[in-house]
Amino acid sequence: MKKKESYNYFKEFIQITDYIVESANTLKDIMGNFDKEKLNLEIIKVHKLENCADDIVHKMESYLIKDFLPPIDREDVTRIVNRLDNIEDDIDEILINTKILDITNIKLEVMELINILILCVEAVREIFLDFNNFKNVDLIREKTINVNHLEEQGDRIYEKLMTALYKNETNPIDLIKWTNIYNCLENTIDSCEEIADYVDEVVMKNS
Repeated sequence: MKKKESYNYFKEFIQITDYIVESANTLKDIMGNFDKEKLNLEIIKVHKLENCADDIVHKMESYLIKDFLPPIDREDVTRIVNRLDNIEDDIDEILINTKILDITNIKLEVMELINILILCVEAVREIFLDFNNFKNVDLIREKTINVNHLEEQGDRIYEKLMTALYKNETNPIDLIKWTNIYNCLENTIDSCEEIADYVDEVVMKNS
């Protein structure tokens, strides 16, 4: 009888990060080539990616319940997928708020934050490519530190953009709108740092 293949948590973590990277790049395309009339259709693209990631999360949690010996603690698996899911949800929230706030024109400077976000999600994916190799602690720590550095760059850009916004924006409605969008982007970048820091803790615990 053929032995049943065990569930590969690490492979599924990577698949979720693939969806996150694709969502972030879709966000960049939407904002870089903004067309309000096409926004609803573009949001559906990200929703579909979010749903794909959610499907993996639900399947993983269902399998985890009956798994006798998962490769890492159940609590760690749950927290990791929840933190990854947060990133996907945050990207979706950026677009939802763009629609709700009736954004009609994109400030070119917002692309600075989006570009950092792209680097952050790609760096998170790089962490998970080596996550199953607990023996190579130094490599994984190097990758998590890279996310920390990118988050710090994001903080500096966020501060610069917010300062310019409150100094130069004369329309109070636009001030509220773009404060919200910038905050959403910063929160997404922060979510990348949170998962990187948590993976670092898990690796240290299991090495």
